Amino acid sequence: MCDLLLFFLSLYISNRNNEELFLLSESKSNISFSDYHFFIVAYFLYVIKIYIKKQINMELLYPQEHLSCYHYNQSEESIVQHIKFAPEDKEHYISNKNVVLFILEGSLSVSFGKIVDEVVNAGDIFLLPAYMEITGVAKTEARVFLFDLPIVFSFCDHFSLEMLYRESKELNKEQTTAQILKTNERIDAYLNSFLPCWEDGLRCNFFLEVKIKEFFFLLRAYTPREDLIAFFTPILSDDLEFYNLILAKSQGVKTVKELASLANYSLTGFEKKFKKVFGMSAHKWIQKQLAANIYHEIKCSTKTFTEISNTFGFSSSAHFSNFCKGIFGLTPKAIRKGENATATN
Repeated sequence: MCDLLLFFLSLYISNRNNEELFLLSESKSNISFSDYHFFIVAYFLYVIKIYIKKQINMELLYPQEHLSCYHYNQSEESIVQHIKFAPEDKEHYISNKNVVLFILEGSLSVSFGKIVDEVVNAGDIFLLPAYMEITGVAKTEARVFLFDLPIVFSFCDHFSLEMLYRESKELNKEQTTAQILKTNERIDAYLNSFLPCWEDGLRCNFFLEVKIKEFFFLLRAYTPREDLIAFFTPILSDDLEFYNLILAKSQGVKTVKELASLANYSLTGFEKKFKKVFGMSAHKWIQKQLAANIYHEIKCSTKTFTEISNTFGFSSSAHFSNFCKGIFGLTPKAIRKGENATATN
């Protein structure tokens, strides 16, 4: 009964502007007898409802049954995480999965590859690509909720990521900045139901997987298609199995021959399939990945240029500097100073 009256109160308020509501609370003479008393009763019930909610402490029932279950996720590397940051906290992160990051409170600066100091704020949703070194710095106190994406997933039974990729080809425009989605009323409601369950200790892997699937349904239902394409551009492909195989095997690889061998392909067959899936030669892609990782290290780490050069296997500092000048048009020193780099194709 209380909820029903509150529902009608919300309808009532939606048809009143702020001035009318002020008059409603200040003077009986401006409204009818029934309007005034309806407002007073509904407001009184609302206060009671809030009070009752504060007295009820929801707890996970039969916790030992959950904790002892094989499918209960007690690992620090859970597919779902809730993290709090103090101002100036800095985190370096590499995941073997693509990660969706929800900013619940505060503000973070995120860098990976050639994306440097992208600021994300409360209400933003951000995609962190797999196998990229990611640096995050809290600009304020912040709270984030994140989960790993399955290696292969669909928005629903009738709309897959490959279908989104095919639609993206029609747009035919290169994306050079990270795309941030904004939460909406439905996503907010989803988070407001998911997060309390997580904090209660409901961490069964089956439950977490279902909630992640629910997120994809909500994206499909309530996000414009062009925004979806922009958001998922870093991981779009028409052959996700091959795409994810390459991402998993490419760490530290320096040659096409080495990558083909790790993927169990002949060199000729590999180069042909690679170009079909990635839209560029394997050699060019390896160089782009190397360039993105080097750029991130120069901009976001405190390592010396000699240390970075050694990390990526350059024979000398001069060779490393020449590589940067050839790819970015700048020396490592100029990049770290903040001059604008222009990558060559």
